[in-house]
Amino acid sequence: MTKKQVRLSKKYLIYKLLTNLWFLTAIWLYFYRIYITDKEIGILDGIAFAIGLLAEVPSGALADKFGRDKIVKLGQFLAGSGFMIQAFGSRFFHFLLGQTIMVIGTAFVSGADEALFFQQLKFKKESAEWKRLVIRGTQVALVGVTSAVILGGWLYGINERLPWILTSLPFFASVILLWNIKDTRLLKSGQSLLFEVKKQWKEIKLGFKEFLTPKLFFYVPIIMIIQGLFYAVEWGLLRVVLLDRFHFSPLMGSIVVSSCSLLTVGILFVLHRYAGKVSEKRIITTISVLSGMSLLVSIFDIGVWGYFVILIFCLGENILYPFMSEVLNYRTSENNRATVLSVSSFLRTLPYVLLAPIIGSLNAMGKLEYFLVGWAIMIVVAVSVYLLHKKKDIQITLTESD
Repeated sequence: MTKKQVRLSKKYLIYKLLTNLWFLTAIWLYFYRIYITDKEIGILDGIAFAIGLLAEVPSGALADKFGRDKIVKLGQFLAGSGFMIQAFGSRFFHFLLGQTIMVIGTAFVSGADEALFFQQLKFKKESAEWKRLVIRGTQVALVGVTSAVILGGWLYGINERLPWILTSLPFFASVILLWNIKDTRLLKSGQSLLFEVKKQWKEIKLGFKEFLTPKLFFYVPIIMIIQGLFYAVEWGLLRVVLLDRFHFSPLMGSIVVSSCSLLTVGILFVLHRYAGKVSEKRIITTISVLSGMSLLVSIFDIGVWGYFVILIFCLGENILYPFMSEVLNYRTSENNRATVLSVSSFLRTLPYVLLAPIIGSLNAMGKLEYFLVGWAIMIVVAVSVYLLHKKKDIQITLTESD
């Protein structure tokens, strides 16, 4: 790698660390429960993430048009502000406002930050350097999550607001870190606001059309069902609901999440070494099967054995991410890459927007198993569609190479 690539790679790793210091990961549900019910929490997440979803795709188009660096910095500032508002909240409206600002901020960032670094680094397509960097970044992020989760669980016992305050600060720090990174593409300017709005919608439509092409459409079920499940675990109610279902206390839940993260870091070290040899098909199939089985096992009162369910979801999300990142980055053009990545985030987020109120209500009624069984069936459908069309995709690629 060149000196510039080494410098930017280090910056990417620091950025991943800062944006993954989530001190509230294992305790936020317990904090909310002090002031609102599980049903209200589901409604809150449904509304907030729906608003964030509406901002998801336009943010990518805006990043491609006006500069990915500007949109990423704005997004991280909004995310930090959203956490800070919730830190001092005590009513449904306070949490809704803070959560909405936070998800809009993360919507601005998603896709744009990855596209920004990908564009700046300029790795050769035939190399596995980008995938290796993403894997390394995931390891760094997990180390950050692990330390933050343990500390957050301990701080919650001192003051329930401290984890929220500390979570907001690294997002502000990431804005400073990225300050000198500029989007070097040639950006058009001087057009009217109406013209720009129309242009953005055209770019958004093109982003969706990319997922209707033979090279991407069979990944849609994987993004929506498998990555959508991981989104509900990582960002939504599901992980904390499952920790509660398995009878883990807030402190024990923090220990469970942090230890799962550490084990994932170790496995990612192996994956990083053999990144160029592990097949995408095997990874996606294995992760899908294990995730479906974990949902079905969670129907029963398995107690501490639920640790392995949380571990599988942690492994699945962090192992699948670099492979999907490689697929989307190399199968899309430079000009609308951030838009396509934002559409991917849109598709990944959409299921949780619809499911958040359902998960909250079912959990309040003691009937979460309806969701667990239903989503396991959806996973079977998703992986079947992927395997069927992946086989055709390989055959087409071989024909073209001949």
